[in-house]
Amino acid sequence: MYDGPEFDYDILDVVHLLRLHKRRGNYYDCPFCGDTKGRFNINPAKNVFRCNRCDKSGGMLSLYGELHNLTLSEANREIREALNRGEYRQVRQTRVQEEKEEPVQSNLASLDERHRTYTELLDQLPLYSIHRENLISRGLTIEQIKERRYRSVPMYGLHKIAETLQESGCVLEGVPGFYRDTEERWTMNFKTKNSGFLVPVESMDGKIQACQIRLDHPRDNNKYLWFSSAGYPHGVSSGSPVHVIGDLDAENVYLTEGGLKGSIAYYLSGHTFICLAGVNMYRSLRPVLEEFQRRKMKFLFEAFDMDKKLKTDCDKHYHKCSVCSEKGTPENCPYKVEKRRIIQNACGKVYGICQELSLPVSRMVWDQDADGNWNGKLKGIDDYYYAKRAAQTASLQKQKGVDI
Repeated sequence: MYDGPEFDYDILDVVHLLRLHKRRGNYYDCPFCGDTKGRFNINPAKNVFRCNRCDKSGGMLSLYGELHNLTLSEANREIREALNRGEYRQVRQTRVQEEKEEPVQSNLASLDERHRTYTELLDQLPLYSIHRENLISRGLTIEQIKERRYRSVPMYGLHKIAETLQESGCVLEGVPGFYRDTEERWTMNFKTKNSGFLVPVESMDGKIQACQIRLDHPRDNNKYLWFSSAGYPHGVSSGSPVHVIGDLDAENVYLTEGGLKGSIAYYLSGHTFICLAGVNMYRSLRPVLEEFQRRKMKFLFEAFDMDKKLKTDCDKHYHKCSVCSEKGTPENCPYKVEKRRIIQNACGKVYGICQELSLPVSRMVWDQDADGNWNGKLKGIDDYYYAKRAAQTASLQKQKGVDI
């Protein structure tokens, strides 16, 4: 149960009391799982919060109470005491004075409008050789790369591209990634630090709903960003739409995370894939499964990355080691334990959805050690199919007497 509207303070007051680190807009670092990528969302209108990483959610009293091990009534009492201190009243007044008016946001354009705009945008962009070679090295052919419309992120000429799109009749208002600059000119949210290539995210009928950017230089262990303009004047969020590729009438359908990964796995295996933006983005899954069920789907294979079986022992080589406060060498890495818990919790949510839909589901695993944990080599389903094809090719060449 979330908190009611009868309070004379709001969740932003609680956020300031807790000194949560703000990343952008209403997104903060998560005080529960320690996420530092701004996945912890505050909704001031409803006085609720939710972390898109650990799935923690609730109202403003539970936010404060759970962090301080208090009941809701105790949390309410402590918050009121804190807000009544003159020191905080002064901080609150300063915050109110310094707060800037939020930019006007656009409503999301229709799918047809987004598809046309993104299609014409991608038609204007090249694919740099470095990105083409990256895609080829992952198992795609030139024709498959063209078919999926992968294109390099432009670093200049953004106003000109936007003008050309408008001249051709494309809608820019409400298309994620587009916004108006300080001179009221339409432009796009591409930055030099976000160089990479665009990955279209397609609906079941093959229309481009949004795009992701596969970064050349991942930040905070994050390889992907949404091409979004949320928080910019007349901008709009991309959301986290589901990417679908393959035979829509397939009886067996596979579920993974990442549109690029799922597309590569489709080309390597021939299987139909539903691709969530991330393992925790399962809320968008149900309507897609229901549509597949209305067709011919009889079975779902869960093929999330193998860090769902991540070894949790402390080896002093994890990317979080530099910020770890643990002394000595603990038996288990707290960050690995938490990551595995979050992933397995999300998997459980997916299985719950399938159970509600009476849809049989089975987990796919690969690259395991004797204990059933991930060996650490083949992470994604695309890696598995690529290695499988390479092994089959090597075996065939050996049978033919080809020196490899």
